[in-house]
Amino acid sequence: MSATETIVRTATNVIATELTTETLLALAGREIGAIHVKGYYPVAIAAEVAQKAIDHPALGHYHKQYTSSVGRVYMPHIDTKWDPELTAKYHDAALPAIADVRSMFHPYLAPVDKVRLDLQELWPAGANLLRLRGRACFVGAFRVFQPSTSEFYPHNDAIDQETDAPEIEGVLNQLVANIYLQVPERGGDLHLWLREPTAAETEIILDVEGLDPKSVEEPVHVIHPEAGDLIIFSPRMLHAVTPGQGTHRVGAAAFIASKGPAEPLVFWS
Repeated sequence: MSATETIVRTATNVIATELTTETLLALAGREIGAIHVKGYYPVAIAAEVAQKAIDHPALGHYHKQYTSSVGRVYMPHIDTKWDPELTAKYHDAALPAIADVRSMFHPYLAPVDKVRLDLQELWPAGANLLRLRGRACFVGAFRVFQPSTSEFYPHNDAIDQETDAPEIEGVLNQLVANIYLQVPERGGDLHLWLREPTAAETEIILDVEGLDPKSVEEPVHVIHPEAGDLIIFSPRMLHAVTPGQGTHRVGAAAFIASKGPAEPLVFWS
């Protein structure tokens, strides 16, 4: 890959270990590479709900070739595929799905709700649930990786590649918060490249949602999360998840859009 092919918007390779206003602003401004808070959520609660996610009747799979091995509970926005009927179905199910995910953790606070409350308090302008064309979005998706077979190839995520709703105008960066409920001892690693894909790579990702790992350089960071950990990074940059061995890898996730410190953050899945 030549220097002219590489998009230059990159983050430093610093990983913060605390979630604060300062680290959140630095991550949104691409001054650091990630935030990794160990022990963010109680492991015992996480383990109990991980099995509920694995057995959930709404467990399905992502629709693109290189993500179809990964399970998810409830439809994420990416699977609306610009289709009006699927988009309406997604929004119709959003609030009931949030309530169901929340009930799985009752009487305890769900991890994505904890992230939402923390960011509402830490971000200078607060944080809200995303609405697209005035309709509420789902947030709190579970991602279920089967042992040995499930992985995310190097890819990126960007809300403006999924919708042209007026509410996304002005988005400067997109973050993702992952809270890990169950992680295999070996594998299930998060790879971060700290760069956006090239134009050619983006075409491939939009088609099949992943790049051949042999076609990209070594990642800047390889992180093996533990149950209860929180990791926040920018999914607009290349990232991947390797296959795990022995047990399912289960996490709860929320995307977060930033329009700058003067505007509230917004959440969705």
